[in-house]
Amino acid sequence: MTAETKTLVLQMSVGILLWNLLLAVAGILFGPVLGWTRISIFLGLIVGGLCAEAMLVHMAVITERVLDSGNEAYANKTTVIHAVGRKLVYIFILLAILWKIPQVNVMAVVLGTMGLKAGAYLQPVLSGRRKASDGTEVRDDCEIQPDEENGVPGAEHKTAK
Repeated sequence: MTAETKTLVLQMSVGILLWNLLLAVAGILFGPVLGWTRISIFLGLIVGGLCAEAMLVHMAVITERVLDSGNEAYANKTTVIHAVGRKLVYIFILLAILWKIPQVNVMAVVLGTMGLKAGAYLQPVLSGRRKASDGTEVRDDCEIQPDEENGVPGAEHKTAK
């Protein structure tokens, strides 16, 4: 993976971790009220977090692979096949847990896996990106400079601070 993709995966991983920590606190408080043991909730969140991380890394690797190919037909076919494969593996994991491991709370697994979405939503916050009042993206780690060196007067490019 490229350095930029590794950074993105790391930022999303932090979001997944924060989501699962929030759910763990909620599990401590509300798990017994709902009739679930705290250990089953924690085991479910661990499995769900691991599933979310595995899906995230797999998506990053496949995305880079299809972008490097430069072939649109290959990219479409590959991403669809791998997305369906990820879902089938995830469903298989859930069914295996339901069938063989009753100590793991399946609802917690599903909620822990939803940390992938939380990581995606938190990634711009964790990377320092924000929206300006006019709707354009602003990054705290970049500043806009005129791009005169490339022979384009008035054009702008972003440089890292």
